[in-house]
Amino acid sequence: MGGAQHRNQVLRAYRELLSLIRRLPESKRASAWQEARQTVRQHAGEADEARQQDLFKQLAAKISFLRVVTPRRPGEVSSIGAGHYVLRDGRLVEGTGATAGARVADGTISMEEARQRHHQLLKRQFFGREPPKYNPASF
Repeated sequence: MGGAQHRNQVLRAYRELLSLIRRLPESKRASAWQEARQTVRQHAGEADEARQQDLFKQLAAKISFLRVVTPRRPGEVSSIGAGHYVLRDGRLVEGTGATAGARVADGTISMEEARQRHHQLLKRQFFGREPPKYNPASF
């Protein structure tokens, strides 16, 4: 990972950490804030990439812990790891699925294509095996 890219990643995570610290009770907030600033400043000049990654993992772990112990505000998302990821051409990329909006009702796909897609999803749900036949009397 490049130096500038790593720096941006750390700064984004640091900002998230500070926002999570703001949610802590006032009695713990000042010491957590000072510890976060001191730790990030202390390791800002780290040149060893392996050590940088270890320190970033520690920062991410602290953020994850604070996300669990502090209440989340509605609509709030994480800046390190939140998002939607899909597989495109065998690669994991950030984005949305290509099938969004493909519906029989709006004429985007035919009824037969929808049934085939539904069957594929059912088969996937049953780990590649044929799903059991639908029997409405069993409900």
